[in-house]
Amino acid sequence: MKHVTQLKAETLTTKQMAERFHQVSNDIRRYRDVEASSELAEFRNLQKIVETKEFQDYKHELLTTRYKDREEYRLINDYKRAKNSHHLRWFKFYRGLQKVQEYEHFCETSDFVKLNDPEAVKADPRLKRMQRLGNSFAVRRYRIHKASHEVSEYYRLGEIVNNTEFRDRNHFWKNEKRWYTTLQSQQEGKYEALKNSSNIAFFLSQDSKQIERYEAFQEIFADACEWNRMQDSPWKAGFYYGNDKLKTNHSYTNEGAAMNNGRNVSTIDSRLVVEVKAERATVPAWDEKKGFIMTDFDYTGDIIQTADKFRLDEGMIQVKAAFKGKANGAICLMSEDRLPILRIAQWDGQKITVGVTYPQFEDLTVVEGLKEGQEYVYSVDITKSDITWYVNNQEVARTANKLGTKVFPAIIEFLPKDVKGTGSVSIDWFKAYKH
Repeated sequence: MKHVTQLKAETLTTKQMAERFHQVSNDIRRYRDVEASSELAEFRNLQKIVETKEFQDYKHELLTTRYKDREEYRLINDYKRAKNSHHLRWFKFYRGLQKVQEYEHFCETSDFVKLNDPEAVKADPRLKRMQRLGNSFAVRRYRIHKASHEVSEYYRLGEIVNNTEFRDRNHFWKNEKRWYTTLQSQQEGKYEALKNSSNIAFFLSQDSKQIERYEAFQEIFADACEWNRMQDSPWKAGFYYGNDKLKTNHSYTNEGAAMNNGRNVSTIDSRLVVEVKAERATVPAWDEKKGFIMTDFDYTGDIIQTADKFRLDEGMIQVKAAFKGKANGAICLMSEDRLPILRIAQWDGQKITVGVTYPQFEDLTVVEGLKEGQEYVYSVDITKSDITWYVNNQEVARTANKLGTKVFPAIIEFLPKDVKGTGSVSIDWFKAYKH
């Protein structure tokens, strides 16, 4: 089965992918740094306060309540009305009269009760005088005003509104900007400042589950291609078979290039290059009918693999690579048996194919829109259930996982029998991750 997919215009360029890898690494580091910071701890503590319903209800009350609707406003105005009433004015006037004061003072003495005794009044000039004062117009009017509701309210409300606690409360509610005088407003201001700070804003913008998914990828294999000799690399020339009695450095009679036992492998400017060269060679080659026979070739190619050092059954492989030339090149995952073989990317001289070949069937996808000689990041993610291929950040293929065995990376540059020409695959880096 073969499919065709097109590289989308919005797919990140390889340069953008490199920048993204770098950014993701920096973002994870920064995320964890902020997570452990006192700045975030303070923000979280304030968040527990500011984002509660009680806090928001209190803020709403302070911002929307009118002073005129408050009890403090009503009490102050009731007090003012009582203070300005005619009863209080006359009460104060009569209370200021000397004879009223004299009578009021007398009322507080023990002799006051004697006014109820006519004989005592007749016998005592002072009692007679107090009785006349008590019946005078000024004292009677004073008593009337003193007993009025307005005067009573004036003194009752006066005790309330002149209380220090009430004055503070009234001053608070009278201020239209009362909210901004509160501790809660300060807490909210600090909360908002922290929330909008670069570190906290960055932290809140991140997907913690995505961060955890990134961190869950453990690097288990990496080649930056900075070695000069094959023996210093994680790669080994030749094919790999589970049976160690089988020849690993060999060619095939039905191909156009002899495998050159690592001599067509080099590192140039920290790039691993495997190439097909135009050079004659006579080597043992496997023939399906005759077995190994000496065969002449006009071209040489090569294959390298990591079977002795690294294999995986699940995980992700990423490789930054470029293909060019008429020769065929493949970055793949091979098994001890020749099949299955998983193509991370295979170049046929014109186009890239990804997919997997099993003994009974294959599932391949041609990726159009890729340019010869241009580097791309090719990735394959292997889970228990699926295998997914990516070019840069674009998913290009997906299929069910039927590998059933551990596989190991291999890089091969070869030439089909009917093709003439050279070519190469160059790799900037090769990495593998475990989920």
